[in-house]
Amino acid sequence: MPNIEYELNEKIHAIIINPYLSWEDFCVNCDLIRKYNIKNISTSLNYLTDLKNCLGNYSANINALISYPLADLPVSFIEELVCFAKDKGAKGIEYIPNFINLSKRNLETFAAEIEQVKLSGLPVSIIINKSKLQEEVFTNAIEICLELGIKNFQFGDGFGSPLTSSDFPEILKKTGSQNQIKVVGGIKKLTQVIDLLDIGISCVGTSNFCEIFEEVNLI
Repeated sequence: MPNIEYELNEKIHAIIINPYLSWEDFCVNCDLIRKYNIKNISTSLNYLTDLKNCLGNYSANINALISYPLADLPVSFIEELVCFAKDKGAKGIEYIPNFINLSKRNLETFAAEIEQVKLSGLPVSIIINKSKLQEEVFTNAIEICLELGIKNFQFGDGFGSPLTSSDFPEILKKTGSQNQIKVVGGIKKLTQVIDLLDIGISCVGTSNFCEIFEEVNLI
């Protein structure tokens, strides 16, 4: 098997969130994660237990998506759901904050929400869809996250148009090279993954991980 796959098994994060998956398809996804030695998985709170059980002793970092994709989680529920994710074996939290607070210039409220997520002690990744935000809100969101010690960012949420090549220089400049940048949305081909890694993106997230690794096997 090519050496490139050893690198990609950590760079490509499997996304398993489809609420319409059959149990058979869910188990197939778990088998593929083991087959390709994928080390990072993003999933919903409801799938955490099933993933742990289906993967058995297989070692992977499972990250729980919270307040995804609509940022519709009241702040008062954050602690309970983050603790639930931690108790179910999540190794990290991927979170969409309520960006309207920034639009309303309630910067302290926005910051307090993120601080609440961080209380678990788990690594936190903040999800940002650049195309849906005003430039000022986009900039403020990143600056506040950096001030709070956030080191993991996900750009794109799998909904709407994917990022374009013109977006990445600004993203990399604003976040800094020392932080982890994950890109999600429209990633279906190996060439897309390689192109993103070549420009400095840390990793990608996709539900099409099987198709991409099948391409790797043909190299």
